[in-house]
Amino acid sequence: MTLKSVVRRGALATVAAASAVALAACGAGQISQTANQVAAVDGAQNEQEAVPGGIAIRDAHIIVDPESGDAALKFSATNQERANDAVYTLESIEVEGAGEVELSPVTSTKSYEAAAEGDQSIPRDCQLVADYAGAVEQYSEFADDNPACITYVSTSLDSETLAGKKSTAIGENRNVTFTFNGPNGTEEIEMFVTIS
Repeated sequence: MTLKSVVRRGALATVAAASAVALAACGAGQISQTANQVAAVDGAQNEQEAVPGGIAIRDAHIIVDPESGDAALKFSATNQERANDAVYTLESIEVEGAGEVELSPVTSTKSYEAAAEGDQSIPRDCQLVADYAGAVEQYSEFADDNPACITYVSTSLDSETLAGKKSTAIGENRNVTFTFNGPNGTEEIEMFVTIS
């Protein structure tokens, strides 16, 4: 090995070590660029003091088909109760400026059918997945082979009322209120969702 190659390797090792220290320092401390950023996925949950968990809603947003103009609400609701076998039932969903969301059951997995207590009920460790009709049909093709506890529901809402006097509502946000009947009676989850 020549003196030149030893010097090069030593210089490369020094640069690599200095880079690692510099990169580690970027995220250190309480004041960093990402310290106050929130997740890109919209989510909400109604935790109870006695039994943490409750119902959780994830990936909620309103979808508008640019070609047909049809609108739907996409979300998933999961029963995360850990201490009991509480069942939540989705009673209604209200979208600001568009009224109530229409829910149409499509299909369910076998484990959901065994645990369910009526339409739009969400037993413990089960999930209600909602989307526009075309997407739900694709998901439901594999329901028979899916071991998870899932029910699939298509949604629709009045896109003309949603847009109002504008040509489209895409890019705007709306308040959405989910109403569930749970172990403590009627419970609401309010979210601020994007129209895409």
